[in-house]
Amino acid sequence: MTSFDRFDPFEQRIGSAIDEIAAGGRPDYLDDVLRQTARTSQRPRWSFPGSWLPAGIRASRQGPLRRARLGPVLLLLAAALLLAALSAWFVGSRPRVPAPFGPAANGMIVYAYHGDLWARDSLTAVDRILVGGAGDQAYPLFSPDGRRLAFSTTIDRRELLMASDADGSHVHQLLPDPLLGASLAWSPDSSSLLVVNEVAGRPSLVVVPVDGSPARRLDLGDLVPAEASWQPPDGGLILFHGLRPDGFVDLYTVKPDGSGLHALGLAATSTYGTGYTLSGATWAPDGRSILVNAVGLDGSGPAERFRVASIAADGTHLRMLPGPADPKVQEAWPVVSPDGRSILVHRWTWKADNGGQGWLAVMPSDGSAPATDIGPRIPGGEDTGLMKTWSPDGTRVLMASGNTTQVFSIDPLSGLQDPLDWADQLPDWQRVSP
Repeated sequence: MTSFDRFDPFEQRIGSAIDEIAAGGRPDYLDDVLRQTARTSQRPRWSFPGSWLPAGIRASRQGPLRRARLGPVLLLLAAALLLAALSAWFVGSRPRVPAPFGPAANGMIVYAYHGDLWARDSLTAVDRILVGGAGDQAYPLFSPDGRRLAFSTTIDRRELLMASDADGSHVHQLLPDPLLGASLAWSPDSSSLLVVNEVAGRPSLVVVPVDGSPARRLDLGDLVPAEASWQPPDGGLILFHGLRPDGFVDLYTVKPDGSGLHALGLAATSTYGTGYTLSGATWAPDGRSILVNAVGLDGSGPAERFRVASIAADGTHLRMLPGPADPKVQEAWPVVSPDGRSILVHRWTWKADNGGQGWLAVMPSDGSAPATDIGPRIPGGEDTGLMKTWSPDGTRVLMASGNTTQVFSIDPLSGLQDPLDWADQLPDWQRVSP
């Protein structure tokens, strides 16, 4: 016998009695009730427990004992459903962003033109102004998550580092000092910029948060830094080109807090000067290897030809990638494709050689074959000033020529190009989630 069996089932008996004495027919107040309910919308179907409870639970309503057990079950189910709905709303309300490395979908294209920043939703879309105002805006650089934009603004011959949201709103200055020969690189989490800039007359490596927090200058001792970048996938190390006091150049890594300074042990020099020796160092997307211009790395003193080499992240396993068959062709400044399978390189012949030319080529990243030429050839040899980048999805290459101010979109597979008459500087392409 349960505790409920000691009580008289009064509610069953009173319910039967009411059914026996209740008179049939239409109550007088029914019309009033219908008029009131006609103005009230019906509750959605999902708000009735009977529509989403399992059939076994709906059919178990047989007496006081079962109702007592059903109440806690309903409460638990309702709480679970509410929690699931809130979780789905929270996740769905957060903006989707791409991973900092690897292929992504193509978003906006932003470029500088006549002192303003302009945007297009595709190569063939109509343009619109994104950032204007006082000064000349230039050199746009999207953050890896595609939500922010870094650029420079020049006012009264002072070039300032600026940032904004991707739509051009919330423009603000990041550094009080002007940019002098600076280079920029976004952190993988898009929270900071790595800036090589002159501070108190000396090139320095500075981590600049974009939320307005104070910038951090890293202590590199007597090294002169250049060309810094973050290690994929999480920015655990910073790679930079460092000039030693003895005139030799090496590549170094350091942690973002300034600790753990480490030389890769390459220590090279070349007849082209310290700015070109070991220049163009860039990480592979997996962060396990580095590509670099191999001038000075042939082991027999200064090298006279530009080539690309691959090294492990710790400086070991130096390997020269296959170069062009023609010894007169120079090859350098590698850029790895988003999927890590291809390397885009700059090729040129010297101006002393019939005026010289500059162009691009693509090679497999494993070095299994020499590069294949793509795109147009620009006159000017070493002075073509070619700049290049991949589209986020890796299906296009953008190239700009410094001496002719021409910009091209190139198919890396066929090598065919389309001129982009609406730009005279290299645009940047926003990464978005697929």
